Amino acid sequence: MPVFDDVSAISGTGDELSGLNEGLNGTSKPTKKDKAWNVQGSASAMVGWPGIVDSRAAWDGSLMTDETYTYALSELDIREIEAALSHFKDESHLDLGLDGEEVNCVNFPLPNLSKVLFSLANDLHFGLGLFALRGLDPTKYSREDNVLIFLGVSSYVGEQRGKQDDSGHIFAHIREAKFMVHNQRSRPIRDSNLPSAFHTDPFCDILAMQTRSLAAKGGNHIVSSTLQVYHTLLAERPDLIPVLAAPNWPFDTRGVLTPPDFRPLLYYHDGRIMMNFFRDPLTGVKDYARSDTMPHLTPIQHEALDFVQGAAHRFERHLRMKPGDLTFINNFGLLHAREGFEDSQDSVRYLVRLWLRNAELAWSLPLPLEIGNRRIYEDGGEVDEDWNIVYKPRLHFDVVERMSP
Repeated sequence: MPVFDDVSAISGTGDELSGLNEGLNGTSKPTKKDKAWNVQGSASAMVGWPGIVDSRAAWDGSLMTDETYTYALSELDIREIEAALSHFKDESHLDLGLDGEEVNCVNFPLPNLSKVLFSLANDLHFGLGLFALRGLDPTKYSREDNVLIFLGVSSYVGEQRGKQDDSGHIFAHIREAKFMVHNQRSRPIRDSNLPSAFHTDPFCDILAMQTRSLAAKGGNHIVSSTLQVYHTLLAERPDLIPVLAAPNWPFDTRGVLTPPDFRPLLYYHDGRIMMNFFRDPLTGVKDYARSDTMPHLTPIQHEALDFVQGAAHRFERHLRMKPGDLTFINNFGLLHAREGFEDSQDSVRYLVRLWLRNAELAWSLPLPLEIGNRRIYEDGGEVDEDWNIVYKPRLHFDVVERMSP
């Protein structure tokens, strides 16, 4: 169902986001003009591509503070969330044998906080490209209630939830797999404690993460602006733009939801720069033979990958996480990575991830991304949904999981 009962609650995109605790109750739905970036008159790198784009989506993480992207929940906000949780449980008469699709904006009512969430969702799509909600204490709630809170609050940001793997899992439980027999470098990122390089998740619009607990050391999110990376390409290596935009990048993904494919990494579509970027299925990984049908990358393609990683690193922002944080990232507008981390007996890094889509605000996508996007949100009929709310320790994994974040 649509997330917006009253779309007039969405704010415009022109104001700065710093000081998120004030003034986030805008009153007008974004117009087509609001949704388009303002392209300056500088020379394009090649025909059909823009020059420098004037947008808050192009940022330098070194100039940010936590307050730039963090909304601190007030006591009133938290009480409203807890009241919505009680309302849902009273209305549903269900325990967590339910499908999470039962949780939505109607039966998880947030009459005041919803205005803030609508405004933040708008800025997620047409502004900074990320935000975090801070102030919830996950130790205060049961496992089931933490799930309901995550689903209920996030439904105001994106009402559609995508399947994240060929098991149809709606949730990804991201923590080091302590009993997995495979070494750290051979594992999927979500099972490892190693740092991850910059990437996007395959086809989701919004990457949403609930921080249940933190590692003893490290493990913070790292984000970087795709548009800022594009500006760096324009300034320093415009010759790599057509390389990245060519539809000949061989994704050796092997799943039903993510079949092998050739597609670009960089797109300019409907007035927006976006990326679909993940090195492992392109370069291959140690211990797993590359499919015979997939060619190896050329030297210039390797050079392009390295440049994107380096540019993203230059402008990155480390998001200092706290337990209870709900973090939302525009997956087509930002690249993200992770610090390596070390758990202790009492401090274990544990995140729960959703792939969300807001039907009202979602970007128009180029065909290669639209096909994948429909597959995880709508058309993946070969894969049934599994609302896997409980973490199950993982001992093994399929190769297809190694080729996905």
